[in-house]
Amino acid sequence: MTAAVAPWKQQVLQRGASLYVGDLDPEVTETDLRAAFYHVGPISSLRLCRCRLTGKSLCYAYVNLYSHAQASRALGLLNHTNLKGKPMRIMWCQRDPFARKTGFANLFVKNLDFSISSSCLESIFSKYGTILSCKVAGENGRSKGFGFVQFESQDSALAAQTALHDTMLGGKKLHVCKFVKKTERTAAAPCEVFTNLYVKNLDETITEDGLKDMFSVVGDVSSVAIMMDHEGKSKHFGFVNFKSPDDAKKAVDVMNGSVIGSKTLFVGKAQRKSERTMILKQEYKDLHNRSTEKLRASNLYVKNLNVDIDDKKLKEVFSAYGKILSVKVICHNDGTSKQFGFVCFASPEEANKALVALNGALLEGKILHVAKAQCKKDHRQEWHNFSGQNQPQSFYPSNCNTVSSAIHQLHFNFDRSPHIPFLHHPMFCQHFGVQHPFMAQNYQQKFSKYVRLYFHSAMSF
Repeated sequence: MTAAVAPWKQQVLQRGASLYVGDLDPEVTETDLRAAFYHVGPISSLRLCRCRLTGKSLCYAYVNLYSHAQASRALGLLNHTNLKGKPMRIMWCQRDPFARKTGFANLFVKNLDFSISSSCLESIFSKYGTILSCKVAGENGRSKGFGFVQFESQDSALAAQTALHDTMLGGKKLHVCKFVKKTERTAAAPCEVFTNLYVKNLDETITEDGLKDMFSVVGDVSSVAIMMDHEGKSKHFGFVNFKSPDDAKKAVDVMNGSVIGSKTLFVGKAQRKSERTMILKQEYKDLHNRSTEKLRASNLYVKNLNVDIDDKKLKEVFSAYGKILSVKVICHNDGTSKQFGFVCFASPEEANKALVALNGALLEGKILHVAKAQCKKDHRQEWHNFSGQNQPQSFYPSNCNTVSSAIHQLHFNFDRSPHIPFLHHPMFCQHFGVQHPFMAQNYQQKFSKYVRLYFHSAMSF
């Protein structure tokens, strides 16, 4: 009985003549790819993937040859060779995304010497099994010191990890482990443990050897790199990688803020771009929220203005209470005032001072209404809450099925004074008797209050 084979693995075992070509230079065209593959054999079809909107290259392509033998020969000859100054990464085309998305048999290799290329790394790992893809991460043509190796089978990946982890390569001890996706790495990190430090504000004269000597006082340094521009000049920042996390934390405490020559060093944990972006976004969000809250507390809404009041006049009135950042009287399209506006102070304290002093004050025959300005959403919510809490009370019970057993005829808690002749009119009493023939005892009291208030107001006329 044979074991079932995953669909993606069947596809690998039954390879056709399709190749994936990645890590291409953005300037590479279809013509360049045809020229590169021409001496291997005739090409059936070729597609360089481009952005639909801009038409720019996405830096990868698919090449179809006429036979598996031709494709295998192209993979062996052209993989990791340069095209327009950048090495191509060629692998068998896998239509099933299972291996790519799950990281099946994929290894992460770090602490690589900067001289180790993708082809060199593949030659080291290839003795443990068939490699689907091998890549050393780089930037501007220089290695970042880590890479990825994906095998065809999990057994080959495990054998390579067991054999090569903690071995020496190019004077550095390799760290080989199973590749973990970024989302899983973020969720699984219980505490911050790091060995790699970011050092900036370096003097131009400092070399990598000098930087290593500087940090070796704290602990054992495994690698040092100073970033250079295209002319070979220092970018004034670099990285120092320690062997021990404790030494790295100690270096941050000791070296951060130290003065070297005329420069004050910044030393901190080296962060990935995604980490830096997340931190900067949060800092910007916090700053924006603080600024918004401060402006909201410092901004006043002023209404019931005289139509002759303009920005200048309004500023003169409010400037006695503090520094004003902006004043605006809202106007119609024809330029006439809508009789309200806004005054923004430099601080909430000054705004409160003006609110207390000017709310209810008389200005050119109008009584001002001054309050804290609110955005439309907050204003609507506040009005909704206010209206919900101040609904008029009904004379009748909320549950119409619940009526007191003690039913009485309608009566009023006031005397029929001879000074109010219309109280004796039969139509007046008939009106109330018809509309409210019955009323429970507890609601008679409420109703009598409303009626009493009504007639007090009637008597005042």
